[in-house]
Amino acid sequence: MGEELLLASKWDIGFDLVRYLWIGLFSSLPLWARCTVLALFGTTLVYGFFSWLRNRSSAAPEAEATAPGAEATAPEAEETAPEAAETVLEDETRVR
Repeated sequence: MGEELLLASKWDIGFDLVRYLWIGLFSSLPLWARCTVLALFGTTLVYGFFSWLRNRSSAAPEAEATAPGAEATAPEAEETAPEAAETVLEDETRVR
């Protein structure tokens, strides 16, 4: 169910948006109906922007941690292993 929706044409959304704005701005609807159409359009834009911003900000750390095909190399595996705790004393070698 996590598949994205594929439109028949890239121009379908553009055409629908122009038609929606045309109805809101230049139609013979009463003022309250035109304001409702424009408010819905504006709300959709604001919601879309905040959704994009939320996904953009949350995707950065997640992408690094779970990159597809990225396997832990030997040094990374040692760092994450619980028994690999290192103690570094002043100017001395590392002790495990």
